[in-house]
Amino acid sequence: MRATGLSREGCPAAPETMHLLFCADRPFFRHAAVAAVSAASATRGPLQVHLLTCDSCPEEEARFRVALAPFAHVGISVHRVPAARLEGLFVDRHLSAAAYLRFLAPEVLPEAVQRVLYLDCDLIVLDDVAQLLRLDLEGRAVAAAPDLGWKDAAQAARFRTLGIPLDRPYVNSGVLLMDLGRWRRDGLSQKLFDYVARHGSLLLRHDQDALNAVLADDIHLLDRRWNLQVLLLSPWAKRALPEDRQATVAARRDPAILHFSTAEKPWNFRVWTRRRELYFRFRARTPWSRAVPEGLTAAQAWEYDLARRLLRLGLDLYLLRGAALRLRRILLARMERGRTWPGAARRPMNR
Repeated sequence: MRATGLSREGCPAAPETMHLLFCADRPFFRHAAVAAVSAASATRGPLQVHLLTCDSCPEEEARFRVALAPFAHVGISVHRVPAARLEGLFVDRHLSAAAYLRFLAPEVLPEAVQRVLYLDCDLIVLDDVAQLLRLDLEGRAVAAAPDLGWKDAAQAARFRTLGIPLDRPYVNSGVLLMDLGRWRRDGLSQKLFDYVARHGSLLLRHDQDALNAVLADDIHLLDRRWNLQVLLLSPWAKRALPEDRQATVAARRDPAILHFSTAEKPWNFRVWTRRRELYFRFRARTPWSRAVPEGLTAAQAWEYDLARRLLRLGLDLYLLRGAALRLRRILLARMERGRTWPGAARRPMNR
């Protein structure tokens, strides 16, 4: 019999709650809140936002809850994981152990949660995630979008060392649709942690390398629009990814999730990155709306706040600053060439 969407009493069935997962240590609570507010703004159905963390910070947690309080369709659950659970895993200056928290979702989230959408903290959701959460995974354990896709001999050698297949797309771990039932039945979390323990410092991309190696045959590919990395908005993408150009162009026209995956995070001081105004648009709806990075002088904090205010007017101070610096370099280079070109010395005037 075809389902009608009605309850036994003949009333419309209540929409099923969708589950979102963020993993963060204390400094990233604010960025997780921005991403969560963007998701809540774009999604109409009931959402349960799960925050996994090893840190205990009641003040930051309270601000996280305040950020999502205006959304009646959103619930919040904070899950604390003992730091010892991640002890010994490879980390470096680029990522903390919190990067591996996503692997604990099947263990930490309630058994009733069978599917969850994991989102990195450095992204903005622009489309309703309901369509993604209802995606048919065709029996696979996880869905993810292709990473940037650079290819060279060094990358190929690294993949062979790590056991990452060369004949399959390497995916980005910033957006993961996880079938938690499969993860629990097949013990995938433990397999991933075992892999990380074995390969340690060889994992240049940390959890992402592990995911691509261990779950290579169990990944459903997502359209790039569900994890469009900002670097793909640049002219570099046209030159570096010719075989993926059509999919990239389509995703650029209609991104569903925009991912600030480079080191140039939109919240950093004197950093320019494409579409950074989106981050500040949603941050303005959180208790961190006027926050400044730690360690700035009073003058730098004033500059940072000025840049934020100008973004609201459509002016990017750091884009203008970068353009001015580039123009200065060009002019200086031309002046230098003018001094060294043969015949460039001033000639006496004919009389």
